[in-house]
Amino acid sequence: MNRKIFLATFFFISLFSFLGFQENEATLALEKTNKQFNLDLTEIDLSVNKLLLAAENLTEKESSIAALQNAIEDTRLKYKKTEFLLAYFDPYNTKKKINGAPLPSVEPNVPEVVVIEPSGLQVLDEMIFGETVFENKKAIIELVKKFKKDFSEARIFQSRIEMEHRHVFEAMRQELVRIFTLGVTGFDTPGSANAIAEAKKSLEGVYAALNNYMPLIEEKSRGLAIVMDARMEATLQYLNVNIDFETFDRLDFLMNHIEPQYEILLTLHGQLGIEFFEEVDTRQQAVNYHAKSIFSNNFLNAGYYANLDLNNPLIDKRIELGKILFFDPILSNNIERSCASCHQPEKAFTDGQKKSIATDRQGNVGRNSPTLLNCVFSDKYFLDIRESRLDRQMLHVVKSDKEFSTDYTEIIKKLNESKAYKSLFSDAYPDNPNYLISTYTISDALSSYVASLTSFDSPFDDYVTGRTSFIDPAVKRGFNLFMGKAACGTCHFAPVFNGTVPPLYDESESEVLGIPTTPDTMNVEMDQDLGRYASGLPRDKAEFYKTSFKTVTVRNVALTAPYMHNGVYESLEQVVDFYNRGGGVGLGLEVPHQTLPFDHLSLTPEEQADIVAFMKSLTGDMSKFDTPEKLPVFENNPTWNKRKIGGEY
Repeated sequence: MNRKIFLATFFFISLFSFLGFQENEATLALEKTNKQFNLDLTEIDLSVNKLLLAAENLTEKESSIAALQNAIEDTRLKYKKTEFLLAYFDPYNTKKKINGAPLPSVEPNVPEVVVIEPSGLQVLDEMIFGETVFENKKAIIELVKKFKKDFSEARIFQSRIEMEHRHVFEAMRQELVRIFTLGVTGFDTPGSANAIAEAKKSLEGVYAALNNYMPLIEEKSRGLAIVMDARMEATLQYLNVNIDFETFDRLDFLMNHIEPQYEILLTLHGQLGIEFFEEVDTRQQAVNYHAKSIFSNNFLNAGYYANLDLNNPLIDKRIELGKILFFDPILSNNIERSCASCHQPEKAFTDGQKKSIATDRQGNVGRNSPTLLNCVFSDKYFLDIRESRLDRQMLHVVKSDKEFSTDYTEIIKKLNESKAYKSLFSDAYPDNPNYLISTYTISDALSSYVASLTSFDSPFDDYVTGRTSFIDPAVKRGFNLFMGKAACGTCHFAPVFNGTVPPLYDESESEVLGIPTTPDTMNVEMDQDLGRYASGLPRDKAEFYKTSFKTVTVRNVALTAPYMHNGVYESLEQVVDFYNRGGGVGLGLEVPHQTLPFDHLSLTPEEQADIVAFMKSLTGDMSKFDTPEKLPVFENNPTWNKRKIGGEY
C-alpha cells in the first residue's frame, strides 16, 4: 500500500475512532447525570417523609424540636444537591412552591388580587427554627404536606424533560450565581442560617455532574481538566474549614472560587462543542451567558430589559437622539423642564432634592428622584413599580401635571417644526418614513438612551475583576458585612445591588421598610405614602403592598443623597443606622407587613462605617455621561432657541 494512502487511512480511522469515543462518552455523561438527578429526587422524597413524621410527632421537648430541625436540614441539603437542575428546568414553581421566600405574593398578569401564600423549604426553615415551633405544629404539618404534594407534581414534570448537554452546563453556571447571591448571603436560610453547609452541598451536586464529563474534558484539554479538578477540591475544602456565617469571607470566596469556576465552565462548554442557547433559541435572555464574570459590565443584557436590539446598526444613532431629547426642555409644556431637570448626570442622574420639584416650581412631585444609572436592569419601573416597560415610562412623565404636563400630540407637533430634529429622526428611524416623529420613535429613542446608562466601573468593580490589585481593607470588610451579617445583600442583589432577583434576574422586588417622616428616632411618625399599593394596578391592591417601594440600586449611592422615597435621610450613615435599628418596627412604628428584619442587626459603629465605605466604593465615573453640545434649532420659533440644555434644575 502506498505510504501516503496508508497514513491517510490511518488518520481517518483514528479520527472516526476519536469521534466515536467522544460520542459514546458524551452519551454516557448525560445518562449518568440524568440517572443521578432521578436518584437525588428520590432521596428528597424519602427525606420529606421523615420530615413529616418528625412534624407529626413534635412535642415541646428540646429533643423533639431538635429532631424536627435535623429533619428539615436534611431535606434542604438533599434539595440543594440537585437544586441546579431542579430550579433550571422549572424556575417558576421552584421559586413559588419548592424554595420560595417566606413572603406572600400575587399572581402575575391577572387584573385582580390573587394572593399566593408562601410555602416551601424557606418558609419551613424560618418556622422550624423560630421561637414558637411547637405552637406552630399544625401549620408546619400542613406546610410539609403541601410541600410533599408540590414536590410530587414537580417530579412528574421533571420526568418528562429530555435533558441535553447545554442544559447541564447552563444549570451549573446558574447555580454558581445562586450560591453566591442567595446562598452564602443567608437569603435561602432565614431561620437556620445553615448557609455555608448548603453552599457546599450545592457545589457537590454541580461537581458530581461535571465529573461525568471529565473523560471528555481530559481529551479536549488535559490542563483545564487538572485545573478544574483542583479548584473543585480546593473549594470543598474551603467550605469545610470556613463554616461560620458571620466570619465567612465572601469576597475571597467570590474572587478565588466562584468567579474562576464561572469562567472555566464557560470555556469547557465551548471546548466540548456543546451548542449554546442562542443556537437553538433567538429570544433574548436577561443574563448574557457568554460573560466570563458575574461582575462583567456585560453580565446582564440591557436589551432584554428594554426590549431593544442592541446589535441593530442604528442603535448608536437612536441613543444619541435619545440623549438630545433627554436634555431638551422642548418636551415639556413650559419648555423649561427636561428629563435632566430631575436626573442630572453629575449626581448619578438624580437631583439632590428630598422630593423632586414640580413643574413651574409649584410644590414637588411627591417622591425622591431615583438614579437612572443601571435602572434598565429591572422588570418594573418607578418607585411604586407601576410600569413594566421602559419605553412606556416616558408616558407617565409626559402626562403628569407635576412634570411635563403635556401629551405626545403636542410634543410631536413641536418637534416637527425643527428641520434638525426631522433629520435626526430620519437618520435613526429610516424604516418609519410615514411616522418619522411619533410616540414610538420618541419613546424608543429615550429608552435606548436610558438603557445605555450603565455603570460598572467603580473601584470595587476594578478590584473584583482584577483591573486593580488593591482596595481599602474597610471596603473588603464592608462588602462581607453587606453580603452577610448586615443582610443587605438579601434585598440588594449582586452585581447591580438592586432588587432584581438572581439567578435569572427577571423579576424585581419591592420592600416594606417602615420609612419615617423625619430622621428623629425619638418622636417617630410613619410616612403615609402607600407606594406600590397605590400604583393604580389592581393586582397590587394587596394589604402587604402598603408602603412597599422598589428596591433601587446602591451603586453610585454616594452621589444620590438624600435617601429613601421621601428623602428623609441626608447621609449614608443615617441609612445604615435605620437598618441597624430594625427599620420602622425597630423604631417603634406599627408596620404589619415589614419585609425588613425587625431585630436590631447589632452592628458596631466600626461595622456600620465599613458598610458605608463599601457602598462608596461602588461610585463609578460620571464624566463619561456627557451632555449634548447644543440643542436642535427651531427655525420659526426663535424664543424656543433660547432654551437651556437640561432645562431648569
